[in-house]
Amino acid sequence: MPPRNLTDELTTVAGLASAVVEHAQSYGIDVNPICKALDIDPEVFKSLTARISLDRLCRLLEACALLADDEAFGLTSIGRYEAGSTGPFGYGLMAAPTGLDFVRFLDAHIQYVTHTSYSRLSMDERGAHIAWSFAPIIVKRDQYVDMSVGLVIQRAKDLANSDSIEIELERPPPRNPQPFRQLLSRRLSFGARLNCIHFPRSFLDAQNPTGDRRLFELMDLQCRSLRAPMPEKGADFLDQVRRYLLLHVSDDDYPLAQIAPYFGLSERTFQRRLATHGTSLNELRDQIRKEVSFNLLTESELPISEICYRLGYSAPSAFTRSVTRWFGSSPTEVRERKSA
Repeated sequence: MPPRNLTDELTTVAGLASAVVEHAQSYGIDVNPICKALDIDPEVFKSLTARISLDRLCRLLEACALLADDEAFGLTSIGRYEAGSTGPFGYGLMAAPTGLDFVRFLDAHIQYVTHTSYSRLSMDERGAHIAWSFAPIIVKRDQYVDMSVGLVIQRAKDLANSDSIEIELERPPPRNPQPFRQLLSRRLSFGARLNCIHFPRSFLDAQNPTGDRRLFELMDLQCRSLRAPMPEKGADFLDQVRRYLLLHVSDDDYPLAQIAPYFGLSERTFQRRLATHGTSLNELRDQIRKEVSFNLLTESELPISEICYRLGYSAPSAFTRSVTRWFGSSPTEVRERKSA
């Protein structure tokens, strides 16, 4: 059983995996040994409100895709989902009265469904554009992104004609893009800097034939009530700051003017709160970088140069100096020692 680690602080709605077991079985794959190794209870996939480690779910999906020898495993699993498996989020999308309501609901609650490091909705005369990415420590997430985007597009197709929706994915191009263009969009590209869905103006103006304003508003309230509350006192405050830094570990700067308002505090009060716990923003950032660097060096095959930039360092030499200070060894030595 793997120990709980830094990545387990990032979670997703368990219902997103509700079809994985059945889909794996169609390939002759028994997920129980995989789930046991990942310390996942498959029964949790049936819950409408439970949360599980995003990293562990990503690992489960990647293992299934590898065993099935199918790059589209996560995407094609959506055909086995029962509507509403993601609880209030799924029901909210289905009940959205208009395409615009659908997009705004997606933007409002994407963080409830999955911890992201960046998400932004922008609108112009062409339509609405939602872009997002995940914390750098979630190394292999292609199958998860394929599956989650597929579920959103499936709901969008129920609402209106979605042929003109454009999608950009961070994942590298698959060997066979046909299932992706068939289930997601013909207007699909890979290798993007961020995941992005572009909803055209015609989709925003569309009326949902099965929309229900009352149910939609109730699901919006339910999603908001299920969000993790903002801690105010004691160690919980530090946990919240650590989570923020974890999600933004690749940022090259942490301006107090941006972070303090996020916690509803002035810059001076924010610094004082940290000081009462015997730490500072720089110390917490250094600690997070240390933990994430060890995780990526020992648990992934990412090139050291890529790890350097994922941690917000401007040059590999600066990263090497930090690793040597933390562990008394170079990045290469840390990785070799773990694999020995």
